[in-house]
Amino acid sequence: MSWINEEIAETWRNEGKRYAKDVNAFVRRGMAGEQLDESELAEDARTQISTEVWEMVKQANLQGDLERLRLELPAATWPMNEHFQSAMQAVRVVGYLNTETIVFTTGTFTENGCVYTADPNGWLPFSQYTFAGCSSDGVDYALAGSEGIRIIRQPDRQLEGHELAVYRWEDIQSSIQKALPRIESLADCEHPERTLEGLIPFNDGKSVLIFSNYGIYLVDQDQVSLLHPDPAEIEEYELEDTQIDMGHAAVSRDGRWIAYGSQVSNHMVLDRKQNKTYSLYPESSYPHYAVFTADSSEVWFNACHFYNGATIQVQLETIDGNESKEDWPVMDENARVYAAVELGAGMVLGDAYGYLYCVNGDGQEVWRHFVGSTIYSLASSPDQSKLAVGTFGGMLHILDLHSDQMDEYGIGTGTLREIERYVLWRGEEPLRW
Repeated sequence: MSWINEEIAETWRNEGKRYAKDVNAFVRRGMAGEQLDESELAEDARTQISTEVWEMVKQANLQGDLERLRLELPAATWPMNEHFQSAMQAVRVVGYLNTETIVFTTGTFTENGCVYTADPNGWLPFSQYTFAGCSSDGVDYALAGSEGIRIIRQPDRQLEGHELAVYRWEDIQSSIQKALPRIESLADCEHPERTLEGLIPFNDGKSVLIFSNYGIYLVDQDQVSLLHPDPAEIEEYELEDTQIDMGHAAVSRDGRWIAYGSQVSNHMVLDRKQNKTYSLYPESSYPHYAVFTADSSEVWFNACHFYNGATIQVQLETIDGNESKEDWPVMDENARVYAAVELGAGMVLGDAYGYLYCVNGDGQEVWRHFVGSTIYSLASSPDQSKLAVGTFGGMLHILDLHSDQMDEYGIGTGTLREIERYVLWRGEEPLRW
């Protein structure tokens, strides 16, 4: 029995092409300096047939007819939002194990968090782990479950490999409790693994940076220290807990620098070599994201205001003595950045509106590409041929960075082409599209 309704599929394709063409023309006019009104754009009529299309996606998966599915029903997020919003969730791409295999997580902050590996042959779930992170060079992985955190070097598709370290929650929480006996913190969480927003192992597994909605912690062998909020500020302002909003952190590839912050802080940089912390004033309202360049010479900081923001570039060799500097080079003055990854052409910033922006070291936009939903995570393959994009729309996009041209359903100014997509919605088995 065929899974496809030819008439609906043709409507889906035709409307997808029409919508992409209109939006691309609209974007080009805006980039040329025209003052535009989004009401000029006709709505995407695919919304009206999205429920029928979703049933076809499921049936095509059951029958293993994935090549025809992508041909007949090109994947899209935007038309699905109205009817499937409640099923959508954040998808966190952790990294690539090799050119074909990725690690990702779903179910952040829930008891149903799960870590997966996936390659062209399908996916494998690892329900014993609820969260994962990787080192800045993509070699070491941190796998968190109810008992603690395992640090594995170069794991395989089964997430097995050389175990560098194991950190038990019992030991981590005990150390925090001793340092903060009267303050509610990660030490008081019954399920600390469900509070995680990031894990970054470094120093050959001897150190791991933990950031959760209960603060940002540096675990250095047997010692655990709270980086943010600052313990001195907790005491000064008589805070009752360590909870933070919009917490973020990054570790430089050489392990020397840690960048971090939250909605209530400045941009913070810890120089572990000199044991000195710097505080830099944000360009926009609220610090939101930080990323280091691969050579550990720069950190890019984003601060947001509603769904927009600004990103500055900080040369780390000039940071000492320049904490009061307010004219760091602005790399982008539009995006509220949720994720970033460096490619040969520049830094790719993923924003709240669902756009990827590639920006070079001079702050010039190289290309932009629309994926359809607020971007949550990014990772590039080791050979930089693919870009994995996780979104708050429950989608995991695999983009071809070496494509000669964008397909006729794509929206953007570059040549990126989506070659595969996973749909990871609540209450549904993972599906390929």
